[in-house]
Amino acid sequence: MRGKAGFSIGLIVFAMCCMSRFHPSHAAGEPTLMLGEILRKTEANYQQTQAFTAFFRQMTTSAAASSMVTEASGKLYYEKPRQMRWEYDKPEPQTFVANQQLAWLHVPVDRQISLYDARTLFASPLAQTFFDGVVELKNNFEVSLDLKQSTSARAVLRLIPKKEDPQIKKLFLWIDLPAYRISAIESHDALGNTNKIVLESQVAVTSLEQKLFQLEVPPSTVVMDMEGKPLTPADIENLKRKLVGGRKN
Repeated sequence: MRGKAGFSIGLIVFAMCCMSRFHPSHAAGEPTLMLGEILRKTEANYQQTQAFTAFFRQMTTSAAASSMVTEASGKLYYEKPRQMRWEYDKPEPQTFVANQQLAWLHVPVDRQISLYDARTLFASPLAQTFFDGVVELKNNFEVSLDLKQSTSARAVLRLIPKKEDPQIKKLFLWIDLPAYRISAIESHDALGNTNKIVLESQVAVTSLEQKLFQLEVPPSTVVMDMEGKPLTPADIENLKRKLVGGRKN
């Protein structure tokens, strides 16, 4: 499906990082006090954030296509716990939504919504660390300060997974100082592909409209289940009721 190529693992990784609980693992000879302070203040900032909106720009580089760069942009909505919505406006409209129960990708040009299992999406140890602080970040990453890219106005952190992961070979986080907000992330996979997402005009809010995270099916749109089978109108209505009931419990 054409729209699926536009949605990248980098979006999920970025959302994870935005709500992460940082616990540094210092490299030998590194200015530990500086790194520790950056991580502590960044964590404190995001622990105080219940919800936020931001415009995003995404640049994906394919190693297999002679370093061809694909660009996309749109708006992000995030609210605790585990609710996010990525609205693309370029190169073509599409929306990815995830909550604690379900995730889905809507591509209007294809008149199709594809469903995904949110439990699988958030089940990895990395996702649990980023969203819930269940496992300390240092158990999964070696965290260091990239002195070459860091300046007085920004800190750039380098994260290397301790366990081999084909999707994440290394990550770079840009943190604006002195606001201590994560403004960009760049991920590198084992194949040499890179994905950078930049957040702009971030606005913290107390809450967002819940309809942003609700499943809405436009007319003449096919809904495909996790096995790629189309749902009937009755199936769709049952799914909507289940999602609403799950939020109330």
